[in-house]
Amino acid sequence: MKKIFGLFGGSKKGPLTATIQPSGQTFEVPKNNTLLQTALNAGVNFPFHCTVGTCGNCRCKLVEGDVKAIMDFSYTLSEAELDEGYILACQSLLKSDVVIELETDEHQPAHPLETFKGTISNTRMLTHDIMEVVVELDRTIQFSAGQFADIGLEGFSRHRSYSFANAPEQNGQKTLSFHVRNVPGGDYTQWLFEKDRKGESFELHGPSGAFWLRTSEAPILGIAGGSGMAPLKSILDDAFNNNIKRPVTYLFGARTQRDLYCLDEMKTLEEKWPATFKFIPVLSEEPDDSDWAGKRGLVTDFINDETAGFSVSESHAYLCGPPGMIDATLVKLEQANVSLNHIHYDKFLDSRQLEN
Repeated sequence: MKKIFGLFGGSKKGPLTATIQPSGQTFEVPKNNTLLQTALNAGVNFPFHCTVGTCGNCRCKLVEGDVKAIMDFSYTLSEAELDEGYILACQSLLKSDVVIELETDEHQPAHPLETFKGTISNTRMLTHDIMEVVVELDRTIQFSAGQFADIGLEGFSRHRSYSFANAPEQNGQKTLSFHVRNVPGGDYTQWLFEKDRKGESFELHGPSGAFWLRTSEAPILGIAGGSGMAPLKSILDDAFNNNIKRPVTYLFGARTQRDLYCLDEMKTLEEKWPATFKFIPVLSEEPDDSDWAGKRGLVTDFINDETAGFSVSESHAYLCGPPGMIDATLVKLEQANVSLNHIHYDKFLDSRQLEN
C-alpha cells in the first residue's frame, strides 16, 4: 500500500527530518544536503573528519528510514558494519524521514573546535621515518586522549591531521606532541623533514575525532601500526594517570626492528600498570637471520585469546593505523565475535586518500 500511495502523490512533500537517538533531537534536512552537513548546522555533536567518505568518523546506525549513498558505503565500511545498518553521514542524502543512532558515553568529548596559532619548539627522530614534533600554542587547548588536530601551514592548500601523542592535562595545555611519518610524495612531510623547522609557525584547528576510551571494565585490545602509536599512547598514558585498572594487550605492527619506537614508554606502562599490561611488537619483514626473538608476521595473526591473555570476544578493541591494516583487523575481530559496538578505530589517511 505504501508504494501505491507514493505513486499517486501520497509521499511526504517538503523537507525530510532526521531524529538522533538516544537524545531525541530532530531537525529538517533540505534536499541535496547531506545528513552530516545538516546535523552540524543544527548544533549536533557529530563526529567527523574528512567529509568525503574515507575516514569513517561519521559512521552512525540507521534505525529507521532510507538514505541515498553519494559514494558507496562499502568503500569504507566493512560488510559486518553494513549488515548492522551503519551508514556514513557525510555521504547520506535522505530519501525519507530517518532515525539514526549515535553513540553516547559520559566521557564523550565535547570540547569546542577552535583555531590556535602555534610554533614548532622541538623535533626528534623516533625511527628512520617517524619524527616527534613538539609544538607550543598561543593559549591552552583542551582535548581528549585519542583525538587529533588539523595543522595548517602557510603556502599549502589544505590542512593535515595529526593525533595528539601526549596525554591531556586537566586544565588544558599549550605544549603538544605529535608523531609524523615521512610519507613519500607528501608535501607536508617533505617540508618538515628536509631541514630543521624549529621556530616555524603554523595554524592548529581542533580538537576533533571519535577515537577515545569508552567507559567500561572490559579488557582493552589495542592494535596499531606506524605512527598509529600516537593516539593509543595518549589513551594509555591518560588511562594510567586516571588509575584505569583494565587489562591491556597492545599489538604493534612494524616492518623491522628499526621501525619500533616508544619501547621504553611501553615497558614503563607494563611495569606500573595496575592490572595486566602486555605490549607485543610484531614484525612483518624482519630478516630471518636477525637477532629478533619476538613475534613475526602480521598483527592480525595474533588476534587470539592465547596471545591476548583474555577472551578477545569480551574485549573492547582500539585500532589505529593505515586503512589496509584496519580493514584486515575488522575482519579478524568479526571472526572472533567482537561486537561492532566495542570496536573503535582511526584510519590514518594520507593526502591522496583525502582528495575528493
